[in-house]
Amino acid sequence: MVKLSVLKDVQAGEFTAFASLPDMGRVGGLVSSFLAQHLKCEQVAEVVASDKPWVSYSNGVVKSASDTYKVFYDRAHKLLVFTGESQPQDPGQLYALCNAFLDYAQKIGTVKKLYGAGGYLREQLTGAPRVCGVVNRSELKKALAKAGIDLVGSEISSITWFNGVILGLAAERGIDAIGLFGEIAETTVPQPLAAKSIVAAFSKLEKIPLDTKPLDQHYESILEEIQKKKEPGKFGPGIG
Repeated sequence: MVKLSVLKDVQAGEFTAFASLPDMGRVGGLVSSFLAQHLKCEQVAEVVASDKPWVSYSNGVVKSASDTYKVFYDRAHKLLVFTGESQPQDPGQLYALCNAFLDYAQKIGTVKKLYGAGGYLREQLTGAPRVCGVVNRSELKKALAKAGIDLVGSEISSITWFNGVILGLAAERGIDAIGLFGEIAETTVPQPLAAKSIVAAFSKLEKIPLDTKPLDQHYESILEEIQKKKEPGKFGPGIG
């Protein structure tokens, strides 16, 4: 079951939307949560999805398990942001979640363009992660080319789960959409540098100024945690 609750009324007119969830390297979630946190966004809606094949348990009591997804709106830049901490577990729930967000977006105004994001697994990366893109209408390739963004390679034939499906469902509704995918070489550890590259690309495409330094700091904190695990003795309890 998917249920959307409106927290604040919004009459947005024409606006841009950004919707992505954690995927490989949690890239999609890092990007959308960054936008929600570092622009002047206020939460305007939430979606609760109950699709878990388990219940939560604590102190002898079980409760139904669910995920909550949040919708934010930045009035200054007319940007709607959809973010969350997980992906749906079931394909039916995935489509219900995508459609719940798109229904809401079209109810509050006209979606000028929708963006999605995620990780793009590539081997032997050097330098800052590049961003590659996909579009749901051929004419949109010009926008990527103008921004110096290459298309995702022909070795990719499908883009799965929320960060791909949302782009296809947008096309069915006549909404232009662009997917931005940052290169990663590791899937199990969060990849804030890939997210940083995507945020920079989005900033260029939409001319929205964004300071990506917090993502650099996130990357440094991840490196520190990795080092602690490698050499726990150096970071354990002690005196002096």
